[in-house]
Amino acid sequence: MQEKQKHIPVLLDEVINSLNLADGKILVDGTLGLGGYSEKALSSFKGIKIVAFDLDQENLNLAKERLYKYHQQITFIHDNFANLKENLEDLGIEKIDALMLDLGIASTQVDIAEKGFSFNKEGYLDMRFDKSQHLTAKDIVNNYDLNALVKIFREFGEEKSAFKIAKEIVNRRKIQKFENTKELAELIEKVKGVSKGKIHPATQVFQALRIAVNQELDNLKKILEDSVDFLGPKARVAVVSYHSLEDKIVKDFYRENSREFVNLPNELTTTYLIPKFRVITKKPISPSKDEVNFNPRARSAKLRVVEKI
Repeated sequence: MQEKQKHIPVLLDEVINSLNLADGKILVDGTLGLGGYSEKALSSFKGIKIVAFDLDQENLNLAKERLYKYHQQITFIHDNFANLKENLEDLGIEKIDALMLDLGIASTQVDIAEKGFSFNKEGYLDMRFDKSQHLTAKDIVNNYDLNALVKIFREFGEEKSAFKIAKEIVNRRKIQKFENTKELAELIEKVKGVSKGKIHPATQVFQALRIAVNQELDNLKKILEDSVDFLGPKARVAVVSYHSLEDKIVKDFYRENSREFVNLPNELTTTYLIPKFRVITKKPISPSKDEVNFNPRARSAKLRVVEKI
């Protein structure tokens, strides 16, 4: 494998150390990527078993190559992590000891222009993690009406100029359909102006399109909910998120499931609950300055960790 593919995942030591792994335990790596987290876990703890999910077949193949010497300890699954329940049941696994999710996109997905994730490189407007899926970013940009585009850009990208950008997209596609990432990025830059900071003007719209294409937020909610019944006592969950939408879903889900009581609306009574989780990270863990300097893409990462009660 080429050295450039041997990337170091964000918050690598912090994630693996937080999972309380030990020999013989079962870890689900819901976002295998190029296999960096799994490699660290397998090299650090003898006899652990890993069930690894990834939707990107190319990344899955690279990870299989990287982790070949551990092939007897790892089960590779080409599927969305949202289908955790069905896959674990098929494997006959009733309980797991740890779950790990890195919600960012792999460097190979950003760096390869043909995948259509990057606004810095000209490529087909794709953005699918799974190439067998039909819906692409090109379909959304060229076919969704004005209101639908505004909603996507606002809700998934938190884009303040959502209406202006969407209106320009609709006007432009009447003359010529969008074919590649460069055309879309240039239009957004024209609407918003050239950025004076480190964030490209198209960042939030591209994020929104990627989330919409891959239904990322719905899939995140599903795995958080479905994983509860598979986590054994004292099992740990570590989630690395990169934007506020993901982080809020993770934070709110585990906060609600760690509470001991809830005040019912419009009632004077309080219902007492049996909490399912103990929050380990009261505040999310962020990368160090050294890590951000080494890998600028890590700057927005937040790690949250919980433990099943």
